[in-house]
Amino acid sequence: MKKPVIIALSAILGYSSLALLPVAVPQAAAAENSDSQSSKKRVRRSQTMRPVIFNKLDAVRAKADEKKYAEALDELASVEKIRRNSYEQAMTFNMYAYVYFNQEDYAGAIKAYEQVVAIDSIPESLEQTTLYSLAKLYLIQEDYKKSLVMLNKWFAVVEKPGPEAYILRAQMQFQLEQYGKALPDVKKAIALVKQQGNQPKENWLMLERAVYYQNKDFNNLARCLQDLATLYPKPQYWTQLAAVYSELNKPLKELSTLETAYDQGYLKRESDLISLAYALMGQDIPYKAANILEKGLKDEIIKPTAKNLSTLGDAWMLAKEYDKAIVAMTKAAGESQKGSDFFKLAQIHTERQEWKLALNNVNAALKDDDFDKSSNAYILKGNILFNMNDLNGARQSFAAAEKFPEAEKTAAQWLAFVEAEQKRREYMASVN
Repeated sequence: MKKPVIIALSAILGYSSLALLPVAVPQAAAAENSDSQSSKKRVRRSQTMRPVIFNKLDAVRAKADEKKYAEALDELASVEKIRRNSYEQAMTFNMYAYVYFNQEDYAGAIKAYEQVVAIDSIPESLEQTTLYSLAKLYLIQEDYKKSLVMLNKWFAVVEKPGPEAYILRAQMQFQLEQYGKALPDVKKAIALVKQQGNQPKENWLMLERAVYYQNKDFNNLARCLQDLATLYPKPQYWTQLAAVYSELNKPLKELSTLETAYDQGYLKRESDLISLAYALMGQDIPYKAANILEKGLKDEIIKPTAKNLSTLGDAWMLAKEYDKAIVAMTKAAGESQKGSDFFKLAQIHTERQEWKLALNNVNAALKDDDFDKSSNAYILKGNILFNMNDLNGARQSFAAAEKFPEAEKTAAQWLAFVEAEQKRREYMASVN
């Protein structure tokens, strides 16, 4: 029985990391330039910031830090009345963004940052920081298209993007359902962080997992879930890994994964314990499956529903523990009143040669209009009646079974056998 692969995506976007925003006033009057960078791009010659502008913007920053936002904005309005060069204008808009951001007025911050990058010849460092901040702000606003545009502009002016930037772009691409583009970025981010001697963050691997799931790449999804289960061991990663192995038709790996999770105490949900039981029965280990189900019922993790009790009965029956199977299946049939459960009981009693009980239960099964194995039930009933020496009843039951195409051959063989047995008995009676 395959279990659906369910991938939760709720923790992929780490908005908490966006508190990096934005750039405050530089601590020197001279503007930053790109001379210190090793890039071979043409160096931008930036203008300087005069002390009077620097002091005013620094005062604005202080008021914003004290949450005196109205006063801060008034101060900025007074700065705008002063004639400023392009760099001073850019830093004024940058400070507007700082104030708006601290007020959580993200639309205002975006507008201010866009005015920063609209100014020609600003220092590359300021351009880079502003583009990155815009990308994050648009991400907060869930405007993924604009966020991606800004981040791609940032990538175009940065020499060596870090792993966080690749993850950020992958998040945006994922939200835009550009899964093919998201995958190389998330793989690049994970590779870079591993090169640094660190392990990838959990939500990075979760993003990788989500991309593989959307791409239906179950082989790589299994590998990713192995990483998650190893680095960040949580129950859901183990159960999802088992579900992926089921999807890949690898029952032994599915079973070993579930057993490992069970041994580590990770299987706390009813569905997980039942999945383990099915996996065990699928590998002909019914006794262990039955014990796990019984423990789950005792611990009140598994509910004593008709379906669960029927599964327990199946496990005990496969394990040839008929006494225990009868107890479970009797409860299941009493709860469900389904023909399928009465039929299973009839099979168990037949194995024990308890013919009367077997007959009662197979008759109960045949009374269920929704029972879909009537042909099998008539064959079983004929067998039971034959063993009860009711040959006429057996013949009638096999004749009923013969009307079903799937049972026609078997029923015909039984009818021939019953007829031969009747003739044998008649002959033996005549001789005696």
